[in-house]
Amino acid sequence: MSSIRYKILSLCLVLAIVPTVAVSAYGVYSTINALQLNSLKEQDTKISLLGKQLDRALSAVKSDILYFRYSTSMQDLIIKSADPKLTFEQRMAARGRLAKDFLAFSEQRPMYHQLRFLSKYGKEVVRVDRVGGKSKIVTQLEDRKGRYYVNNTLILKSGEVMVSHLDLYRENGKIKEPVSPVIRYGTPVYGRYGKLHGILLFNVSASNFLETLQQSSTSKNERLVMVDPDGYYLLHPDKTKLWGSLRDKNTGERIQQDLPSLGKKIVGLKGPSSLFDGENIITVKPVDNGIDDNRNLGFLVNFIATDTIFEPAIKARKFYIVVTLLTLLLATVIVLIMARKITRPIVDLTVAAEDMSKGNIETPVIIETNDEIHELSKSLDRLRKSVKILMTKYRS
Repeated sequence: MSSIRYKILSLCLVLAIVPTVAVSAYGVYSTINALQLNSLKEQDTKISLLGKQLDRALSAVKSDILYFRYSTSMQDLIIKSADPKLTFEQRMAARGRLAKDFLAFSEQRPMYHQLRFLSKYGKEVVRVDRVGGKSKIVTQLEDRKGRYYVNNTLILKSGEVMVSHLDLYRENGKIKEPVSPVIRYGTPVYGRYGKLHGILLFNVSASNFLETLQQSSTSKNERLVMVDPDGYYLLHPDKTKLWGSLRDKNTGERIQQDLPSLGKKIVGLKGPSSLFDGENIITVKPVDNGIDDNRNLGFLVNFIATDTIFEPAIKARKFYIVVTLLTLLLATVIVLIMARKITRPIVDLTVAAEDMSKGNIETPVIIETNDEIHELSKSLDRLRKSVKILMTKYRS
């Protein structure tokens, strides 16, 4: 009877194990995939939102600088600067009116580090700085002749806007401390008959949005950096790696050194992308400069450890394993009970048949199961009674 019981037990366990394992395996696979895709999507969404914040902030610069090109105070200064009949005081008064407009605008738009009008020879004519949260008119003007952003602006046509690199601001050719990262936007100012009179230069302070980016990376398993189009770090947790280009501190530190296999690929991307370096999922988003679609300020590069992304999936897998084992344990207990219940009447019938074969025909064979085994026991009991009658006649 043990073999029947084991056969029943084995069959039931197989019927329980196969669907349980199949359902659990599918659940683990689908859940892990869903959690991993959701984690990756969250990273893509985060980096995209950060990129869009920068895009929105910089997209307004073009309209601001082009507005001042045709402002009343700007045009008045051009006219009076070209009129030889006017006195020095009258020309200075025209400069003062533009300076006041710059000052009022700077107070309304704290994103601008500097607002300047330069002559076509690179000499500052009007300048307003914003320092320590306050805007002020600067009287000690400098000569910016030969600076790349000045030269690049002077060659533009009317209505075109130059965008510089995101680099460190300099005073008298030296990097000003504490460092002040800026993006310069410039446009030429033409007067009557297409005569070039000078250029407008607006410096956008990059400190605020770089700090915002740094604060957005709060997890210890996550690292956000920003690199310029050449791969030099503009934002990095390790301050010694910052500003490594020739334009800045010339340390040579850049992403191609830290990621030899992927660094070159990152700075060559034309759109958002996700990469894998063996330990991290790397999400990359180009940062627009608000003017030129063919050239960006750099790339936001977010590193997040694969263990962090896959952690929910690993927890889900453990959960399914525990549930599967508990299900199998419960199924085994239930099958044992059912196998015992099924085989017990058969065992009793076997014992009764053996007793009859040994001559014990007095004990009734009664097995109450409400099924075919009960009918079998009744038949066996009738056989017992028939044998008993025959034995009685034979003895008489």
